[in-house]
Order: sequence, then structure tokens, then C-alpha cells
Amino acid sequence: MFQMLGTRTFVFTVGAFGMLAGPACAQTMGGASGAVLPYNNYHLGFERPEAWGLKYFASASLLSGLPAPQEPEGYRVGTITVGMEMDRLPQLNAGQERIGFHGTAPEDLNKAPIFARPVVRIGLPDKFSVVVAAPPPFELFGVQAHLLAFGLERPLIEGDHWVLGWRGYGQVGSIKGAFTCPNGVLGFALGSPGNPTNCVGESADVSSLRYAGSEFEVSYRIPRNSKIIPHAAAGGNFIDGEFQTHAPVVAGLDETRLWTRGGTFSGTAGFTYMVTRRAAFTVDAFYSPLWVQRNPTASRTNDGLFNVRALVSYTFR
Repeated sequence: MFQMLGTRTFVFTVGAFGMLAGPACAQTMGGASGAVLPYNNYHLGFERPEAWGLKYFASASLLSGLPAPQEPEGYRVGTITVGMEMDRLPQLNAGQERIGFHGTAPEDLNKAPIFARPVVRIGLPDKFSVVVAAPPPFELFGVQAHLLAFGLERPLIEGDHWVLGWRGYGQVGSIKGAFTCPNGVLGFALGSPGNPTNCVGESADVSSLRYAGSEFEVSYRIPRNSKIIPHAAAGGNFIDGEFQTHAPVVAGLDETRLWTRGGTFSGTAGFTYMVTRRAAFTVDAFYSPLWVQRNPTASRTNDGLFNVRALVSYTFR
């Protein structure tokens, strides 16, 4: 997933992905600082708080909804549509940020209110289109994102005013930054509420947010107002999340690895407004139910992601 939207959008984009690293925190063990702690590799249940953090922010980057309207000349090989996607990222409360150590340690998850990325669609034979989206790959706010989302889509059934379409999509890549031990905790005493995980330096953690999914989408062009095209979509996703800690703590260097895998569902609904025959503005409401058990004695609850997404697009040919 620029020039039109300015540098600030890029800053928000990469800052937003900094939130994705919340599922892990530095481990605290006895011993002298400077040692490399034993390597730990933990599989997380998909409803653990740490896993919830991974699937929450993976869901925020799903390549779902926001359809590009049919080109004025119909589907053609080589048609290019370029757009900018902007998604609102809700601020998490203190309870939602407490995901480390099975819901007992707070994490700094609120980095930015917006996630943005460019989106490019290219027409292929037989009415297929390939979709590619990625945030900027350079470092901002101390976070560097290397994420690539991609998809393949096609109309399945076309009526006089409505279309039923399909899209398959996925994402690979990771982000790197100081998530488990951010600079803000280093001024607090070791073991205090401000620094509960005994950080002695900034971490260089890596979070991988891989997913694969598929969705079906229906759109309807209003006969008396062809500029407005309502649409809705529903899909299923497989999320493969991983967090590699690289955190200096009082006991030494923590390199714990956490990983989780599981399925989610998602849905979108919105409309496209045709500004011109080639320029369009699309707005979607997105929701994905995400189940979590905040601590071993708590009940299982749904703490899903709801946000609003927008896409400005232009078709060149």
C-alpha cells in the first residue's frame, strides 16, 4: 500500500504498524545484565492476549473491501488503477493494551491513528485483476515496515446493475522497532509500574504479519444515480503471526519468539462515489470479530476490530 496526501500520511502509516508489535514483552530473569538469555520459542493459543494483539493488527492491514469500480470501457487487459488507501486505527484502552505475560503486562500499542498505503490494480486476461499494496519501506518514528499485500480478483456474475465478485489475497513481510522496550520506559526504575519488565535499553523487535484470505463482494449501481455504487463483502482469513523479541533487560538480552496461527472472519459495507468517469472515492466500514481470553480465569469475549477505511483511485486506461 502518495505524493497527493503528503509526508504526514506516511508518518502515520509506519507509526500505525508500530502498534502491531504489542503481543510480546521482555522476559525478566535473574542474572547479570549483558548475558544472552536462553532462547525460548512459544506457541500461543489463538485466544491468548498476545495472540489477540497480533491478529488485531493483522486484521487492520487486511486487503479486503474497497473495490475499484468497473472501467468506463469495461474490463480490459493492461488497465491500470492507482489509489491511496487510508484506514482509521482506533485507540486502545488501558485494558486492551495489557496483553503481555497472558494479560498481566501493559504494552505501548497506540502509535498512530491512521494506516495508509498505495494500491495498484492491473487488468489481466479473462476479467482478472491483480492488486498490490504496501506501506512505505523506510524508517519513520523508529519503526521500519517491510509489508507487501497482494490479491487476485474477478467478477463472477454480472447483471444489468449489479456484480458479484471474488477476491483472494495475502500478505508477507514484517516490521521492526522498539516495541517491547520503548524509549519511554527507560526513565523509570526497574520493576516499577513504568518499567515492569526491567528494560535497560531500547529493543529491536521484529513482528511478522502474514495472512491469506478470500472474500465475495456484491455491488449495485443505482439506475437513477449511477455515480453512487453501494457494496458489501464477507470473507475468511488465515492469520500466521510471529513476534521475535530482541530486548535488553536487566538479566541480559531477551530473544523470545512467540507465534500463533488461526482463522478469522471479516466483513465490509460501504459505497463508491464516481467523481468522474475515471476518478472514484470509496468508503467502507470494516468489522472482524476477534475472540480473546484476557487472563486464565477470565471468560472468553469478543474484542473485535471496527474501523472506517477510504480509497481514492484513478484509472489511467
